[in-house]
Amino acid sequence: MESLFEAFISKIKEMKAGDFLMLKAPTIIETTACFSILDESLHQNSKTLIVVDEEGKYFGIISPKDLVVLFTTFQTDISTVFSKVKAFTSSTARDLANQNLPIIIDADKISRVTECMTKYESTILPRAKTKNDPVEGLISINDIILAVRNIWKDTRIDSKQLVLELEREEDE
Repeated sequence: MESLFEAFISKIKEMKAGDFLMLKAPTIIETTACFSILDESLHQNSKTLIVVDEEGKYFGIISPKDLVVLFTTFQTDISTVFSKVKAFTSSTARDLANQNLPIIIDADKISRVTECMTKYESTILPRAKTKNDPVEGLISINDIILAVRNIWKDTRIDSKQLVLELEREEDE
């Protein structure tokens, strides 16, 4: 007979990216100036922006973490200050966009999503319905945490029992 813990883990392993609502994010063109990026970011519910090229093809994403780079100075010499000002005034979305994040598709298992989030140290990833579809939004660690919490509540596993089960599994 399957334990509550096994049922809990089984339900989590069955989850796919497509089980979550697509988090919509504003789209900006890669040539958008830095000041406009800040303005757009401040006026949207989603602080993450999807960057596309002139034809609307996905290029990368800009998160608040990417914007912080503009204001970080590790040195305070005058040349650094001037180079930061120059970078700020001449930077575009293309310069700031994180292009390294893998695109998650609806068929991806939650294990792949969480592995990618861990590997790329990101709490969000770009998401498309299929491999051939355009990026339409994002998947967030917050959604995954909420789903796991709901499964936990549905299985009615006592938190002490969960800890004991996890410890028992580690010992095996």
